Amino acid sequence: MLTIAPFLSFAIGLTYAVIAENGWAALIMWYIFPVIFVIGLVVLLIGIFKKKEQRKEADL
Repeated sequence: MLTIAPFLSFAIGLTYAVIAENGWAALIMWYIFPVIFVIGLVVLLIGIFKKKEQRKEADL
């Protein structure tokens, strides 16, 4: 999450700024970064808890 989110938000922000032809539009990356980070965190937590549930079912 900490390695992918900043680079992805930077790339999306600069791409949007080029398309909009406005340098200030690149500041959208400040809004995209936390969204990508939270999505990654949720996916990580879901993966951790699903794995624990599968282990409990396998033990039965």
